[in-house]
Amino acid sequence: MTRWMRHLTYGLGILIVVVAGALAAAIAFDSPSAPPVLAAGNTIPGIAQWNFAELPKAQSVKARDGAPLNYRLYPGRADRAIVLVHGSTGSGTEMLKLAQALQAAGATVYAISLRGHGGSGTRNGDVSYRGQLDDDLADLVKGVGIDKQGIHRTLAGFSSGGGFVLRVAGGPQAGLFDDYLAISPYIGPDSPTSKPDSGGWAGVALPRIVALSLLDGIGLPWFQGLPAIHFATQAKADDRRTPVYSFRLMASLQLGMDWRAVLARIKAPTQIVVGADDELFHADQFQPMMQAINPRIGVTVVPGHGHLGMIADPAAVSAVAAAWRRMADR
Repeated sequence: MTRWMRHLTYGLGILIVVVAGALAAAIAFDSPSAPPVLAAGNTIPGIAQWNFAELPKAQSVKARDGAPLNYRLYPGRADRAIVLVHGSTGSGTEMLKLAQALQAAGATVYAISLRGHGGSGTRNGDVSYRGQLDDDLADLVKGVGIDKQGIHRTLAGFSSGGGFVLRVAGGPQAGLFDDYLAISPYIGPDSPTSKPDSGGWAGVALPRIVALSLLDGIGLPWFQGLPAIHFATQAKADDRRTPVYSFRLMASLQLGMDWRAVLARIKAPTQIVVGADDELFHADQFQPMMQAINPRIGVTVVPGHGHLGMIADPAAVSAVAAAWRRMADR
C-alpha cells in the first residue's frame, strides 16, 4: 500500500470515528427542553364551563399487539362514520365540543386517543415502532365495525392530528377512508404555514432528531424511544395529557421531510379548515401552498378564531361540521 493510500485510509477512519462520536453524543446527551407554557396551545378556551357529564364513556378495542386503543362514541347515522383525532399532548376527551357538532351534523363520531395518549397503547408518549399509528388506525376501523360496505368513512383530525390525517390521505392506507378533514394541521417545520417552533409550542431536540433520522435512513432504528419533543405545557404525563413525545411517536404522526410529495399524492376529497387568528400557524399560507402543490385540497379560513378555538368555540366547530357536510354530501 502506498503512503498516500495509507494516509487516506487513516483519514477516513478518523472521520468515521469523529462522525460516529458526534452522532452518539447527539443521541445520548441532547434532549428536548420544556418551553415556557403557551396558553394558545395548552388551554382550551371555555373548557372550565364544559359539562363533562356529556362526555361518553371510554371504550376500547385491541390492536394487533393486544394493546388497548381507546375511543369515545357519539352515535349518529349508521352509514356516516368519522374517526376524530386529537392534537398534540391531548386525548379524545378534549374533542368533546367538535365531536358533538359533527354528531349534530349527522355523523357517528369515534373520538379516539392515539397510542401513547389517553391510555391507549402501553406507554405515555411512545409507540413501539415508526408507523405503528397507521397500523392502529386499520385495527380500530375493523375493531369498531366501520369497515363494512355502505359506510361512508371520514378521517378528521386537529393540529398534529390534522397532520396525521394528511399523512394517511397521502400514504399507503389512503383507501381506509372515503375523505379527509384536517383542522389547523401541522405540516412540517419548513412549511410556509408553520411559525418558528410552532409559535413557541414545541421544544425540539434537533441534534438528536437529526442523528436518529440518519440512523433510520440506513436501516438502523436504534434508540427511537428517546424523547424528541417537549411541548409548552406544565401538564404531567397521565391519561389526559402527553407532554413529551419520543422520536418514533413524533415520526409516526408527521408527514415527514417529503411532505410536499405526500400532499401531492392525495387523491381523495380533502378539506383543510383553519382559524384566521391561529397562533401556531400562518393561516393565510394554507391556500396558496395547497394551490401550488395539490389544488384538489380545499381550504377554508374561519375569521376570528385562534388555534384551540377551532375545537371549542361554537361558531368554529359549526364551520368545521359544515365543511364535513359539504364534502360528505358530494
